Amino acid sequence: MEIAQSVQKELAKRDEIILALEMLIVDQASRLLALEAVMSNLQQVQNISLRNVNDYIEEESSRYKKYMQGEGLSGFIERANRVACEFLDKTK
Repeated sequence: MEIAQSVQKELAKRDEIILALEMLIVDQASRLLALEAVMSNLQQVQNISLRNVNDYIEEESSRYKKYMQGEGLSGFIERANRVACEFLDKTK
């Protein structure tokens, strides 16, 4: 059974949209985790330990890993750590 070409095009568009949304979710989740890690270590802006932030991200990333799978998740922890560093650089 052949699928009409117009249906195939629509399915391809749908797949592209789903992929884009998945990438956005991973990006936003890593930003949320980074912000959460920074805030959990915030006693004073000048005294935030980057090591504690990284440890927090490592521990708490399992929450996200349960719901996200595949290649989109690769680099998730590294991305969250990078975003946390960016947040901390902007506060100095």
